[in-house]
Amino acid sequence: MVGALGINSTRQYGAGHFAVPHRVDCVRPPFPSKVKSMSDHVVPHFHNDAGVSVIEIGSQEFMCVGANPPFDHPHVFLDLGNDNEIICPYCSTLYRFAPDLAAGEARPPECVLKDKVA
Repeated sequence: MVGALGINSTRQYGAGHFAVPHRVDCVRPPFPSKVKSMSDHVVPHFHNDAGVSVIEIGSQEFMCVGANPPFDHPHVFLDLGNDNEIICPYCSTLYRFAPDLAAGEARPPECVLKDKVA
């Protein structure tokens, strides 16, 4: 018997009335070994307390914090990709990739944010 809205009505109620759907197992393929996620490595943080116009860095991916806390801006993840330069959208600091620097190093060196853990 078909009731309102075209729904079949029966005298049986509860979960036993409905058919169990077929189970589909979804298996997510592993990441290819070439792909690195941010959690695989430490992302260096840089600041511009000195107010320099250009900071040369040895990292392609990094965070800009603007100035040392408590005067920092929201920490922005920046990725150079195929470019050699990028401007922080918050503080307008120009970051330039320098292949002679190691990852996490900067020129001037005081622009590397150091952990202030006691």
